[in-house]
Amino acid sequence: MKVTTRKPWSEAEFQILREWYPKEGTRVMERLPGRNQNMIMQRARKDGLFAPSDDWSEEEIHILQEWYAAEGSNVITRLPGKSRNAVRLQANRLGLACKARWSEEEDAILRQYYPTEGSAASKRFTDRSRESVRIRALKLGIRCK
Repeated sequence: MKVTTRKPWSEAEFQILREWYPKEGTRVMERLPGRNQNMIMQRARKDGLFAPSDDWSEEEIHILQEWYAAEGSNVITRLPGKSRNAVRLQANRLGLACKARWSEEEDAILRQYYPTEGSAASKRFTDRSRESVRIRALKLGIRCK
Protein backbone atom coordinates (compact mmCIF):
# COMPACT_ATOMS: atom_id res chain seq x y z
CA MET A 1 0.00 0.00 0.00
CA LYS A 2 1.37 3.37 -1.04
CA VAL A 3 1.46 6.02 1.68
CA THR A 4 1.25 9.60 0.49
CA THR A 5 2.36 12.59 2.48
CA ARG A 6 0.72 15.95 2.18
CA LYS A 7 2.80 18.75 0.81
CA PRO A 8 2.60 21.79 3.10
CA TRP A 9 1.11 24.92 1.59
CA SER A 10 3.64 27.62 0.78
CA GLU A 11 3.03 31.30 1.46
CA ALA A 12 2.92 31.90 -2.30
CA GLU A 13 0.17 29.26 -2.65
CA PHE A 14 -1.77 30.88 0.21
CA GLN A 15 -1.58 34.23 -1.55
CA ILE A 16 -2.84 32.75 -4.82
CA LEU A 17 -5.65 30.96 -3.00
CA ARG A 18 -6.72 34.08 -1.06
CA GLU A 19 -6.66 36.25 -4.16
CA TRP A 20 -8.22 33.93 -6.73
CA TYR A 21 -10.46 31.40 -4.94
CA PRO A 22 -13.22 33.97 -4.23
CA LYS A 23 -13.18 34.87 -7.95
CA GLU A 24 -12.58 31.49 -9.59
CA GLY A 25 -13.54 28.81 -7.09
CA THR A 26 -11.81 25.52 -7.73
CA ARG A 27 -10.68 26.72 -11.17
CA VAL A 28 -7.81 28.28 -9.20
CA MET A 29 -6.39 24.75 -9.47
CA GLU A 30 -4.86 25.86 -12.80
CA ARG A 31 -2.78 28.40 -10.85
CA LEU A 32 -1.72 25.85 -8.23
CA PRO A 33 0.18 22.96 -9.84
CA GLY A 34 0.17 19.87 -7.66
CA ARG A 35 -3.06 20.82 -5.89
CA ASN A 36 -6.29 19.04 -6.68
CA GLN A 37 -9.87 20.24 -6.23
CA ASN A 38 -10.32 18.53 -2.87
CA MET A 39 -7.11 20.02 -1.44
CA ILE A 40 -8.13 23.48 -2.60
CA MET A 41 -11.65 23.25 -1.17
CA GLN A 42 -10.39 21.97 2.19
CA ARG A 43 -7.77 24.71 2.48
CA ALA A 44 -10.22 27.41 1.38
CA ARG A 45 -12.79 26.21 3.93
CA LYS A 46 -10.14 26.20 6.65
CA ASP A 47 -9.21 29.79 5.75
CA GLY A 48 -12.85 30.92 5.59
CA LEU A 49 -12.78 31.56 1.84
CA PHE A 50 -15.86 31.19 -0.34
CA ALA A 51 -16.13 30.49 -4.05
CA PRO A 52 -18.34 32.64 -6.24
CA SER A 53 -22.03 31.83 -6.32
CA ASP A 54 -22.66 32.57 -9.98
CA ASP A 55 -24.86 29.53 -10.32
CA TRP A 56 -27.60 31.10 -8.14
CA SER A 57 -30.23 33.15 -9.94
CA GLU A 58 -31.74 36.27 -8.39
CA GLU A 59 -35.01 34.36 -8.00
CA GLU A 60 -33.29 31.51 -6.13
CA ILE A 61 -31.54 33.96 -3.84
CA HIS A 62 -34.88 35.68 -3.17
CA ILE A 63 -36.46 32.30 -2.28
CA LEU A 64 -33.56 31.55 0.03
CA GLN A 65 -33.83 34.95 1.74
CA GLU A 66 -37.58 34.57 2.15
CA TRP A 67 -37.77 30.98 3.39
CA TYR A 68 -34.42 29.97 4.92
CA ALA A 69 -35.18 31.39 8.38
CA ALA A 70 -38.28 29.23 8.73
CA GLU A 71 -37.25 26.13 6.80
CA GLY A 72 -33.48 25.93 7.04
CA SER A 73 -31.99 23.54 4.50
CA ASN A 74 -35.47 22.09 3.90
CA VAL A 75 -35.91 25.04 1.57
CA ILE A 76 -34.43 22.70 -1.07
CA THR A 77 -38.02 21.67 -1.81
CA ARG A 78 -38.42 25.17 -3.27
CA LEU A 79 -35.06 25.08 -5.07
CA PRO A 80 -34.96 22.21 -7.57
CA GLY A 81 -31.43 21.15 -8.42
CA LYS A 82 -29.85 22.57 -5.24
CA SER A 83 -28.36 20.28 -2.63
CA ARG A 84 -28.66 20.81 1.12
CA ASN A 85 -24.97 21.62 1.23
CA ALA A 86 -25.29 24.21 -1.55
CA VAL A 87 -28.23 25.81 0.29
CA ARG A 88 -26.32 25.95 3.58
CA LEU A 89 -23.24 27.44 1.92
CA GLN A 90 -25.22 30.09 0.05
CA ALA A 91 -27.21 30.97 3.19
CA ASN A 92 -23.92 31.34 5.06
CA ARG A 93 -22.54 33.62 2.32
CA LEU A 94 -25.68 35.76 2.58
CA GLY A 95 -25.51 35.85 6.38
CA LEU A 96 -28.85 34.04 6.75
CA ALA A 97 -29.73 32.03 9.82
CA CYS A 98 -32.56 29.60 10.34
CA LYS A 99 -34.82 29.07 13.29
CA ALA A 100 -33.20 25.75 14.01
CA ARG A 101 -35.03 24.46 17.03
CA TRP A 102 -38.65 23.80 17.72
CA SER A 103 -39.82 24.75 21.19
CA GLU A 104 -41.82 22.45 23.45
CA GLU A 105 -44.77 24.82 23.01
CA GLU A 106 -44.57 24.50 19.22
CA ASP A 107 -44.40 20.72 19.48
CA ALA A 108 -47.47 20.78 21.76
CA ILE A 109 -49.36 22.85 19.18
CA LEU A 110 -48.44 20.30 16.53
CA ARG A 111 -49.56 17.40 18.69
CA GLN A 112 -52.88 19.10 19.30
CA TYR A 113 -53.72 20.37 15.81
CA TYR A 114 -51.73 18.39 13.22
CA PRO A 115 -53.81 15.21 13.51
CA THR A 116 -56.92 17.09 12.35
CA GLU A 117 -55.47 19.95 10.29
CA GLY A 118 -52.38 18.41 8.73
CA SER A 119 -49.88 20.87 7.31
CA ALA A 120 -52.58 23.58 7.43
CA ALA A 121 -51.64 23.78 11.12
CA SER A 122 -48.81 25.99 9.85
CA LYS A 123 -51.24 28.93 10.10
CA ARG A 124 -50.86 28.62 13.87
CA PHE A 125 -47.18 29.64 13.59
CA THR A 126 -45.84 32.99 12.50
CA ASP A 127 -42.57 31.71 11.04
CA ARG A 128 -43.08 28.07 10.07
CA SER A 129 -43.99 26.98 6.55
CA ARG A 130 -46.42 24.19 5.66
CA GLU A 131 -43.44 22.06 4.61
CA SER A 132 -41.49 22.64 7.83
CA VAL A 133 -44.62 21.80 9.87
CA ARG A 134 -45.10 18.60 7.86
CA ILE A 135 -41.46 17.59 8.34
CA ARG A 136 -41.54 18.32 12.10
CA ALA A 137 -44.76 16.31 12.52
CA LEU A 138 -43.15 13.43 10.66
CA LYS A 139 -40.10 13.58 12.96
CA LEU A 140 -42.39 13.55 16.00
CA GLY A 141 -44.41 10.63 14.62
CA ILE A 142 -47.61 12.67 14.39
CA ARG A 143 -49.96 11.59 11.63
CA CYS A 144 -52.88 13.41 10.08
CA LYS A 145 -56.15 11.49 10.51
